[in-house]
Amino acid sequence: MVGRETEWARLSEFVESGESNATLGIVWGRRRTGKTFLLATIAEQTAGFYYEAIRGSSAEALRELGDRIGAHQGAAAPLALDGWPAAVDALLALGAERETVVVLDEYPYLLEHTPELDSIVQRAFGPRSVARTGSRTRLILCGSAMTVMRRMLGGTAPLRGRAGMDLRVSAFDFRVSRRLYEIEDRRTAFRTYAVIGGVAAYAREMVEGDLPGGGRDSDRWVCRRVLSPSAPLFHEVELLLSEDPTTARARKINLYHATLAGIATGHPAHGKLANYVKVSGASLAPIIEALVSAGLVERVLDPIRDNRPTYEPADPLIRFHYAVIRRHRSRLARHDADRARIWRHLLPTFESQVLGPCFEAAARYWTAQFAAPETLGAEPDHVGPTVLTLPDGGERQLDVVVSRDDGGPASERPVLSIGEAKAGERVSQRHLMRLEEARAALGGRAADATLLLFGVEFTPALISTAANRGDVELIDLDRLYHGS
Repeated sequence: MVGRETEWARLSEFVESGESNATLGIVWGRRRTGKTFLLATIAEQTAGFYYEAIRGSSAEALRELGDRIGAHQGAAAPLALDGWPAAVDALLALGAERETVVVLDEYPYLLEHTPELDSIVQRAFGPRSVARTGSRTRLILCGSAMTVMRRMLGGTAPLRGRAGMDLRVSAFDFRVSRRLYEIEDRRTAFRTYAVIGGVAAYAREMVEGDLPGGGRDSDRWVCRRVLSPSAPLFHEVELLLSEDPTTARARKINLYHATLAGIATGHPAHGKLANYVKVSGASLAPIIEALVSAGLVERVLDPIRDNRPTYEPADPLIRFHYAVIRRHRSRLARHDADRARIWRHLLPTFESQVLGPCFEAAARYWTAQFAAPETLGAEPDHVGPTVLTLPDGGERQLDVVVSRDDGGPASERPVLSIGEAKAGERVSQRHLMRLEEARAALGGRAADATLLLFGVEFTPALISTAANRGDVELIDLDRLYHGS
C-alpha cells in the first residue's frame, strides 16, 4: 500500500470504534483512485462483508446480494430478500454479535434503480431503530459518481447527520506519485506525473505496470501506453465524462468537451473560456459547475482579488488528453501511424500546454502544503495565481501568490510571497527582475514579500544572487520533492 496511510488509519478507527450501535460511513472519490482496494482489504482482514454493485435491475441486485450474504454466513441456501428494507436489515444483522464492517461499493448503481434507498438507510439508522441499536455493523457506502456522493450528506439529503465518517479518497500528489511510480530520476518522475497524474490505476493496471525506466525511456512509454488507441489511457477521459450522471445525461455533451479543452489549453478565466467555447457567460456557468461537481475541474481562487476564480483540470491526464490526444486523434488512430514521429512533433505542445501548467500547479501545491513558514514569511492563508495590472497598463501573470487573511477584502490582504514557475526554460536574473517589478506594482502590502522562483535549472548568476539575498528563494526539483 502506497500513500494511503491516513485513509487506512481512518478506516481502521471507524471499523474498530467500539461503538455499541451500528454506525454509518461514506467513502467516495474519483474512479480508479484505490477505494475498492482499501475497502476490500479491510473487509478481508477483519472478516467483514464486501459487496460491489453492478448496473442492473432492483430484483437482480437483491438476488445477488442475498446470494452473497448467504455465502458469507455459510448458509445452505441464498438469503431471500423481498425488498430493500429487508436487505438493509440483513446487512445490519451481520454485526449482531461483534463489530463487523459491511461495504456496499458502487452504491450509486443501487440508487439508479432504487432512489429511495437513502431514505431506507436513514430509517434504519434512526436514533430509536431496533436494527441500529441491536447491531454493531460498520456500514460503509462507497461510490465514484462524484456528483451523487457529494449530495448524499448535503442540504436536506436523507443521510445528512447520520454518517460518522465522510472519507474522500483523492488522487496522489506529485510526491506520493513518485513513490507509486518507483522512478528515481526526478525529471522523469515529474514528466510522468504531467501525463498521468496521481491516480493509482493509471500507474498500475492500466499500463500493465509499465512505467518509464528513465529519461530516455519516457518517449517510448508515452507512445505505447498513452498515445496508442489500444492503450486504455487513450480513451480514459471520455469514459470519465460518461460515468458521472450529471455529465452523462448532458444534452450538449460537445459543450462539456469544449469547456474542458478550453481550460486545458490556456483559457482558465471565465470570460476567456466563454469566448473559447462560444457561449454566453450565463450558459457556461452551469457547465463549469457540473464539471466541478463531477471532479473533472477544480476552481482556483485568486488570493488577492474577489470573484476572480480560474479553472484547471482536476487531473493531469485530463489536460494531456485535451491538449494532445483529442486534437490529433485521427492521426494517432491510423493503423500505420508513426506515433514516435507524431510525438516528436507534439513535444513543444506538451512542454507549453501540459508540462508548464502542471509545474505551476505543483508550485502552488508545494507552497500551500510543504513550504515552511520561514520560507514564505508566515503560515499561508491563501495560495493561488493572479493577474496584475502594471503601471504601464500591461498585465503580468503571477503563478504563485501567498496572502494572509486579515479579515478584510481580498484586494487588501497583505502579500507574503509571490512566485514564478518555469519548467521548460532556464530560470535567470530576468525572471527575478520580473518578480521585483510585480512586487513593486503590488505596492506597500507586498513590500516585504519573498520572491519564489521555481525551476528545473537555474543560471549560476541567479544562484549567486539568491545566496546573498534574504528575500529570494530558489525551489528546484530536489526541493520540490523533498524540501520545505
